[in-house]
Amino acid sequence: MMRLPLLRTDKKQRLGKTSLATLFARYFIIAMAAELAIIIGFAFMLGKLYQNSDSENARRMLDGPASLLVQELERVPPAGRAHALPQLTRHFSYPVKLITQPPADLDPDSKQNFAAGKTYLDFDNNLLYIPLRDEHRMVLMGPLDATTNSNDSGWITEDIEVLLLWILFTGSTLGLLIYFYLRPMWRDLVSVRDAAELFANGDFHVRTPQAHSRLFAPLSTALNSMAARLERLLEMHQAMSHAVAHEIRTPIARLRFGLTMLEEEEDEAERQRYRDGMERDMQELEELITASMEYAKLNRGESILQREQVDLYDWFDDLLDLVNPLKPATLSLSMDCARGQATFDRKLIYVASRNLLLNAFKYAQHQVQLVVVRQGNMLEIHVDDDGHGIPPQDWERIFEPFRRLDRSRDRATGGYGLGLSYVRLIAEHHGGNAFASKSPLGGARLTLRIALS
Repeated sequence: MMRLPLLRTDKKQRLGKTSLATLFARYFIIAMAAELAIIIGFAFMLGKLYQNSDSENARRMLDGPASLLVQELERVPPAGRAHALPQLTRHFSYPVKLITQPPADLDPDSKQNFAAGKTYLDFDNNLLYIPLRDEHRMVLMGPLDATTNSNDSGWITEDIEVLLLWILFTGSTLGLLIYFYLRPMWRDLVSVRDAAELFANGDFHVRTPQAHSRLFAPLSTALNSMAARLERLLEMHQAMSHAVAHEIRTPIARLRFGLTMLEEEEDEAERQRYRDGMERDMQELEELITASMEYAKLNRGESILQREQVDLYDWFDDLLDLVNPLKPATLSLSMDCARGQATFDRKLIYVASRNLLLNAFKYAQHQVQLVVVRQGNMLEIHVDDDGHGIPPQDWERIFEPFRRLDRSRDRATGGYGLGLSYVRLIAEHHGGNAFASKSPLGGARLTLRIALS
């Protein structure tokens, strides 16, 4: 009784370590890191793809201002060009100056173009080099993007501002989507986990609520189905254990009585009678154990169906020949069977049909009838008798293991109350069912319905 509180305490501790906020943070950080990597990688790829074309287009756009500036400088003597340059470029938005050396990292093609009097654009640094034809000096324009003012921070450029705004917008949107996507799944996961922990603690009455997310809906359904089946199996196991224990008392008591009387009896004929009675009790115990084991084996699903195709009329006609010696001489047995072929497990259907017929033999007064009807893909096997019948409130109870409605006839009719429950179990393994109803003959009708494929 003390395990449940401890289990709940441990569960709360685990939930504190792994919560919805933790799960959300993990998904959100991973998603944002992936988004940032994609943006940076995409920008880098575009820069590499269009760098040459952008550089050439920018150089061509600057060729006009550069040509005009060179024409104006060439009108000024070389000695006065340094003094005239600020006046000529006073309306430029970027610095312009005279230098004596070209950049050292020129490639051979650029050096050749530069020597031929063409301009050179350093795209990475936004610098334009313009050669002068009548002297060794050259004009350096740039950096061409030097439009910063004193209020700028120095490192937050316009591109970085756009990137930060984009991350902020997409991050908030993505965060909301992730949160509302994870929230129902988290609730379903917690409910399933809570139920699983209670199942592990032995509480098979608990059920998980209907899952809201499609991901966990099959798991919730499967878990509830498993719990219901386990609960039913445990209840059946307990019922069978109590029933077998109850059934075994009578032959054991008779054996104990027989042993006592055998020791005290001196007459050999009486001693032999006690020995025969003890042998019958031993046989009864063996039959009880065998019947219980066969029922439990089929109930656990350990028996694999061996379906075979049979001719219906011939197969059920042979069945009547096999059970006819077990019929009381005062009863008449008839058959009304459909024609055609059918596929089922011959051994199991024989056991089920035989149990239905033997049950009818016990309670019929004058006649028993076997009716076999095929309806589409289902086969119905009806066994009718003209006995006293079964009350409607007991139509389901007779299929419970070790259930006998008339305890006064236990020894008169024999059996352990497993026959009809075995019939229903065989029907369920064939995709069908077994049920009771009122017979047209006035007694009880027991029906075995199975699927043929």
